[in-house]
Amino acid sequence: MAGRGTNGRHGSRGHAGRAAALARLLHKECSQLLELYRNSESLPSSPVDGGYLVSIPPLVPQLSDAEKISILHAALKECLRLLEDVITREDADFSDEDSEYKRKRKTVRDRLGHLLASTEQLLVDGQKFEAKVKEELDGQAVRGSFGLKMWIVRVLQDLVHWTGQTSDTLRSLPAEMEKAPKTMSRRTRRGAEKIRK
Repeated sequence: MAGRGTNGRHGSRGHAGRAAALARLLHKECSQLLELYRNSESLPSSPVDGGYLVSIPPLVPQLSDAEKISILHAALKECLRLLEDVITREDADFSDEDSEYKRKRKTVRDRLGHLLASTEQLLVDGQKFEAKVKEELDGQAVRGSFGLKMWIVRVLQDLVHWTGQTSDTLRSLPAEMEKAPKTMSRRTRRGAEKIRK
């Protein structure tokens, strides 16, 4: 049993490290995607006002890293959904030929799906959080071609922000997982239940 616990511990730490590297790469690619979009649409480089579209509970210091990952996982899920909305709308309204922006957009979408799968493996059983979206694509703020472009910029800004937050949190995760890996936490709970009995 000791060997199994040790392997699980190192496996969890290794998986967290790979997820952190993936998040770092994705964060860089999201920044590149935002720059490509601004350049293709001749938009200013200054951030669009209005705050982030995706909102989550505050990542206060009292939260464990595992709880922060659960919250950020929920934010990333909404980011992927918003990106899918962007792709659907752009392909319907601007069906131009292949471009560097479209290729990067596909890369970001695929890699975001992989990051979600990776972080899902780090979630603690029964620990779920929800993220909310302030303005959907069909909202009142998205009117006309310019309004749509501003909304797309905000979606891409969210991608940059939340992938960055996830990358930073994942980099601090392995040390905690070494002390309390997911497999051990379940065993510990079972032992505690026996003691109470």
